[in-house]
Amino acid sequence: MNMLGEINLTITETYHHRFPDLPFGIGTVHDCTYFEKSESFKIYKRDLLRKMRRRANLAQIEERVHLYDQFFKEWGYPCPLPGHLKRTINMGFPIVNLYIDTHIMAEMCHGILMAIQDLDRFDGPWRLDLAQEGETFEGVSGRMLICKEKEIVLRDEKEIVCSLFQGPDSRTKIDESSKNIVVYVFTAPGIQGKHVSDGIQLALEILQQFGGGKDPWQKVFHP
Repeated sequence: MNMLGEINLTITETYHHRFPDLPFGIGTVHDCTYFEKSESFKIYKRDLLRKMRRRANLAQIEERVHLYDQFFKEWGYPCPLPGHLKRTINMGFPIVNLYIDTHIMAEMCHGILMAIQDLDRFDGPWRLDLAQEGETFEGVSGRMLICKEKEIVLRDEKEIVCSLFQGPDSRTKIDESSKNIVVYVFTAPGIQGKHVSDGIQLALEILQQFGGGKDPWQKVFHP
């Protein structure tokens, strides 16, 4: 990995054959400062929420969330996005901390599935790949997660770091000490590269504006 946070991602042959139309996006930003609450962040959220709830925007967001939901159902997994969307429409964005809030705001404003992780906790190059039946990794909760045959996964040099359907691992988890941040976006059939880059762009802008992040980088990879 070079100094600018560009990530070396390989899309494997097996992914390419099975999911030729599913792009994957990555964004990085450095030297962020974690916080839990800020008045200016609260006002920014309120404005963003107002924009998101506009009928034309909401219709498109709902459509994309539905595409993810269908994809999850086909594979026999529950999709977190419909519940998040309902909660956001009814109650607004969460107030947890800069990182968690950023990821939910980017997901909800663009109807995409995003993870936000600690860039420094990954090892070596990344691979977008399919799992073999029974492969395991430790989920965020500390529970061992078991993959199905050909499930979409992200790997680093060591092991699986995320499953599209089951979420990220515990090793790359973000916390209050995290400074160098990576967001990445998995897609479902019908989700376009533009939705991915718009979502990543929003997350990076928030992390720069409110977290003081520097040197943003992003890229959408097509199989």
